[in-house]
Amino acid sequence: MPELPHASRTPQPTPRIVATVKRGPSRSRSGAARNQDPPVRADGAHQPTTIFVGGASRPVVNGVAFALAELIDLTPFWLDVRDANHTAEGSDPGNTGWIPPDRLFVSEGGEGLQASTLASSPALWTIVRSDEPASVLTHLTNFLRLPELIQEILSAAAANGGPKAVVVANSDRFAHLFPRTAEGLQRFLGTLTASELSIVAGHTGRVGGARFGFDVVFSLDSHSPEKWMESTITCEKGIARGPFAVGRANRLSDVPGIARVFTGLYPVKG
Repeated sequence: MPELPHASRTPQPTPRIVATVKRGPSRSRSGAARNQDPPVRADGAHQPTTIFVGGASRPVVNGVAFALAELIDLTPFWLDVRDANHTAEGSDPGNTGWIPPDRLFVSEGGEGLQASTLASSPALWTIVRSDEPASVLTHLTNFLRLPELIQEILSAAAANGGPKAVVVANSDRFAHLFPRTAEGLQRFLGTLTASELSIVAGHTGRVGGARFGFDVVFSLDSHSPEKWMESTITCEKGIARGPFAVGRANRLSDVPGIARVFTGLYPVKG
């Protein structure tokens, strides 16, 4: 696979990478991704995957998305799409200091997430030789069509030698910028997985049929992070066997990786 262009990290008027974040509850990472956690890739596949998590409670959606991403990558990237008021609706890994600064990306109101055009990407013509194979040209043009901030995340992830995953927290806040059909969204996501990056998107509120463009789709029945132990997760698409088999509801407290995350974010009070 050709090396991806490296995005500049020159400071922007609106910061893309947050270097200082508020520290929240301490958390041991020794129990992350243990063998008893169920597989989250479609039918146990090993290649990069795309996962959709939808539900009514934003803190629960984001926490579950992070827990699932940890089962792929112990230190996943985090893209936080903030609203205009920067209002936090509860604790999540992005606002409690769990994400290393070099893996924490922020978009204010969808900035940097609009689709790019090749006309605005002159770098293409400086990195492609005239004798480059067609497959290389296709890969690079697909990369340069991605939104600027997504390109930056992919470039940062390229330096990570192990499995790579990014949590797209609050993805509902910019869903209107992306394909609205399952087929169109699947093609877009395919460019990301071709770059060896797994995507876990957390979507709060009403969901549409485009979510089935993801390899795996989960729905959450939860309305309060304080009652996470009573909440359930159900797979709608992608996993045929095991605890996460399609149609089977599991309490969040019964899934070890999810329980570990929420025990740190929302400790059960005795």
